[in-house]
Amino acid sequence: MKIGIDIRSTLKKKTGIGKYTLNLINALAQVDAGNSYYLYSRKGILDFKRRLPGLPGGNFSHSVDYFKRGPGAVLPDVDVFHTSSYDLGKPRADKFIVTIHDVIVKAYPHGHSEQTIKEVDEKLKRVLYEADILVADSHNTKADLIRFYGVDEERIRVVYPGVDVRDKGQGTRDKAGGENYILFVGTLEPRKNVNGLIKAFDWLKKQHGIKHKLYIAGMKGWMFEDIFKAYEAAEFKRDIVFKGYVKEDELRELYRGASVFVYPSFYEGFGFPIIEAFSYGIPVVTSRGSSCGEIAGDSALAVDPTDHKEIGEAILKLINDEGLRREFSEKGIKRARGFSWDRTAREFVRLFTE
Repeated sequence: MKIGIDIRSTLKKKTGIGKYTLNLINALAQVDAGNSYYLYSRKGILDFKRRLPGLPGGNFSHSVDYFKRGPGAVLPDVDVFHTSSYDLGKPRADKFIVTIHDVIVKAYPHGHSEQTIKEVDEKLKRVLYEADILVADSHNTKADLIRFYGVDEERIRVVYPGVDVRDKGQGTRDKAGGENYILFVGTLEPRKNVNGLIKAFDWLKKQHGIKHKLYIAGMKGWMFEDIFKAYEAAEFKRDIVFKGYVKEDELRELYRGASVFVYPSFYEGFGFPIIEAFSYGIPVVTSRGSSCGEIAGDSALAVDPTDHKEIGEAILKLINDEGLRREFSEKGIKRARGFSWDRTAREFVRLFTE
């Protein structure tokens, strides 16, 4: 069987979708040696900044679109084509499978311009019509597809992504740089609620005098300006550190050294950083809404993301109560083990071949 996979997202700085795609193809190589995989990417002939990922197996090959002609121009006739993007027309394939990571423009439109909402909505409607199978990252995303777009439930499969568990461990908590710190990881955009986290941190400093710093790791997304306005208004901004986009090695050390991981997002299709933090044994505070509560289960302290004091109080509990920290560390590690890329890949192989 010939299977095409869109890997364009892996050629950029790897955030959620890029990491998802790279982990998926690596896991597929471990569980499926029988089918042939063709990895579709797009880059200019003289573009040396974008590098193709290494081929994970002997049954994988690259199909590079140097002139933006589309998958049909560079792929062989494939039986199945999979993408996580909405900008490709239906390829020549017997089965077209699309992973829908979220329905942000409908569920949380506040963080987007009207033009962006219109463009994404139109592309999503087209791909929802053309796809033979839709893969949702969570039951929350599946419910949103049905709620906002009236998608037939029978066309949707929920397949949880995995977490890369290599070289994990509790490591050097509270030792990195000699500082205790609270950690957030994610793209800086309105729905991530970094503003609320900054307010919670400022409140903790003023009301409880905590010694921790706040590390914010992630690249700037759209409409990020208000985050830096909140930072400038913070009384304790000297203790807030923006790390920007960090590579995997540095991110690994940031997770290992954190006292508490906080992810107070207003809306997520899945919430990769929650599971990543779990896998390092870091106690987590996250939102009880959207998919955050679904993914975290009872393994994190759940809060109302609109209430910065509630966020702060949850952080304080984990900072001050060593027994509670240990309890949620152990719960998180156990929870992370349930999100396996091996399992994800096997479910995709079934979708490809059924």
